[in-house]
Amino acid sequence: MKTLDGFGDVFFIVKEKPRVLIPAIFGVVVVGIMNFVIFGYFGMLKLSVTWMPFALTVFKWSLIFTLSAWSALLIAYDDPKVEKIFSKSFVSLFTLSTFMAFFVVWGLDLYVIPGFFVLFLMEYAPCHMILSGSTDSLEAFKGNMRFILEDSHVIHTIVSLFILVTLFAIPYVGEYLAAFFYVLWIPNIYVSEKRRMENEEEVNIW
Repeated sequence: MKTLDGFGDVFFIVKEKPRVLIPAIFGVVVVGIMNFVIFGYFGMLKLSVTWMPFALTVFKWSLIFTLSAWSALLIAYDDPKVEKIFSKSFVSLFTLSTFMAFFVVWGLDLYVIPGFFVLFLMEYAPCHMILSGSTDSLEAFKGNMRFILEDSHVIHTIVSLFILVTLFAIPYVGEYLAAFFYVLWIPNIYVSEKRRMENEEEVNIW
């Protein structure tokens, strides 16, 4: 079994490139603002519009999934034009992320396990989309599944989901920690494992 380097070497990445923290911090801020709106504002008004909290939760996690693609770019490249690349792909990324978020949130509201199963099937899709330069959501899903089924990436995915479940279970701050983990660690797993595979292929060629 391959070592789970994608979990540990994120600290070295942050030390070398502190900018990679920006999307994760922004994600935590987004969660805070949206939770205030969902639980504070709507709770205060005591509105009976049951679909509104669901829609806002989908929107919240759509942004989290989209931000993970920004992190992937920052981890993978030193190009100062990373933000420009991200902004050009934002609409496609957000569309894919909204699709993901809808089924993840719906699955979590339903019986919890279906939500994490959907996330398992699409966990790295935004990272694949941004780094492959594709705007095709179906191709992003296929690329995500190819990655998961390669080497020990099923183990990476299961471990990361276990960590997400554990973080979610922490009272009050769990969702914030889960958002931070997803935006920073998931892209790092994808990028670092892709690089490792490319290096191994080069060694095998020679």
